[in-house]
Amino acid sequence: MQTLKQFRSEGIEGYFAMKYTEFAKDTPVMRESYADLAERVAAIISEGTFLEVGSGPAFVSIEIARRIPQAQITGLDISETMIGIGRRNVAEAGFSEQITFRPGDAAKMPFGDAEFDFVVSSGSLHHWSKPIEVFDEIYRVLKLDQLALVYDVRKDVPKEKVDEFSRHIKSWFMRWGLRHSIGESYTQQGIEELLSRTRFKEAKRIELDDLGMFIWLQKPAKPPG
Repeated sequence: MQTLKQFRSEGIEGYFAMKYTEFAKDTPVMRESYADLAERVAAIISEGTFLEVGSGPAFVSIEIARRIPQAQITGLDISETMIGIGRRNVAEAGFSEQITFRPGDAAKMPFGDAEFDFVVSSGSLHHWSKPIEVFDEIYRVLKLDQLALVYDVRKDVPKEKVDEFSRHIKSWFMRWGLRHSIGESYTQQGIEELLSRTRFKEAKRIELDDLGMFIWLQKPAKPPG
């Protein structure tokens, strides 16, 4: 049986992109999660070039821009629909000078080596059909000694936590989507094993919350070898 990952080579398009954007915009706990992620980023870096992988409706980039006026942020998404939605949201929020977008595949990013001071991704890891390649690309585009933060749901979330979060979601379709995403996600052990096969080799640290995990990564100050 094929999974949704095998149909995602073109990203979230059309009706599904619009429904996801409505859900992300209208669900307070989602907006709170974007703000929390941005706070974590702003606590460790105050300026520079930023990349959001799988930027979607760009709510994470917008929250980062609010907290870091000196950030220049690029949103990367394979979905043309999401690129359009992201641009509209950024314009409405007044950050068009600070946030731009590039269409592209995260497994083969359209950027040069060591181009970004920080890379962030939220809620897209479980969609990556080639996760090792994406992590290797994050490593490649990061400057030496710089950090990346990847957040996603995790497979071993307790059922009661899923049920509690689901009560905040109005749409039955998005409630189903949450459970499906958790089913396609990773455990902490699974991520550690996966990272061991990437250029990062390991996470700097992994922090758990009720639904997911914050995966902190760092490119070494000196290239290995």
